[in-house]
Amino acid sequence: MLNYILTDVKNRETRLKQPLSVSIVFSEDAPAASLTAVFAVSGKVPLLLSVRVMDGNDTVFFGYIDEQTEITRDGSLLLEIGARSREAVLLDNEAHPQTYCMPSMPLLVDRHFRKFGLTEYIGTDKAFNGELIIKKGMSEWEVLSSFCEKFLKTVPHLSIDGIIDISGEDRSSLICIGGSNKLLSVRRSRKRRMVISDIFARTCISGGYEMHLKNEAADAYAVQKVRYVNSIDSEGKTINTAKQIITDTNHAYESYIIECSGSVIGAVGDRLRLEGRNFTMKINELHYVLGSEGEKTRIYAEVIG
Repeated sequence: MLNYILTDVKNRETRLKQPLSVSIVFSEDAPAASLTAVFAVSGKVPLLLSVRVMDGNDTVFFGYIDEQTEITRDGSLLLEIGARSREAVLLDNEAHPQTYCMPSMPLLVDRHFRKFGLTEYIGTDKAFNGELIIKKGMSEWEVLSSFCEKFLKTVPHLSIDGIIDISGEDRSSLICIGGSNKLLSVRRSRKRRMVISDIFARTCISGGYEMHLKNEAADAYAVQKVRYVNSIDSEGKTINTAKQIITDTNHAYESYIIECSGSVIGAVGDRLRLEGRNFTMKINELHYVLGSEGEKTRIYAEVIG
């Protein structure tokens, strides 16, 4: 069973062990993970700031509380909270419009992230040739992701402890489900529509779409679907972009929705194996739920090998 530590705006902690209901969602479609929970409480509830979810000595979720609601019902007091992980701070704050010449991560930390307590990062200190344009309406998260996409070809991540990772290194863990985590259901989908059979790439200023990349796996699925990639006029696109498109669509071909009892708390991108099966999946989305029927976890994953 997970434990919950609530911290109020005066930095006082309250530990709660038995919520009435909980939902925690991690998804590749949303930079910030989310939590909703309902607790039975007594006495006055202070203005809350954050929630930390512990599995033994390990923190599996930390987030700032967006909303708290107190409900009085039949003489009992219920506390409902909604929270999002640290990424939400960068998503919610608009960045100052400006243009950086030779941007670097130390510069962005000082100008954009330090004010939110985000001072540590993993990755290069290098200043890059070129401009990083911060347009009106861009969030601080978009500043970070735009820098990574344009100059590093990586996707940024924030650790539970607030360390920004721009390195692009694979830090995924391997999660095995079986034994105490009883499988309740396994749903397998094969999506031919996701597969691309051929990509033609433009690689020379004076040339056309002459480079041909064939997806050998498409033949087995009887798929014929063509795409074109312009690596000359499209900023940030290279021949490796075309190769990655083929890899990504092949991974998306076979996907699973797995439901099991108990708590399986991981991260988007973690690798997953099921007991008795000899292939590996990548987690795209994870839902942990605690309710009247106990703890359950639903995992959305795609086969990668």
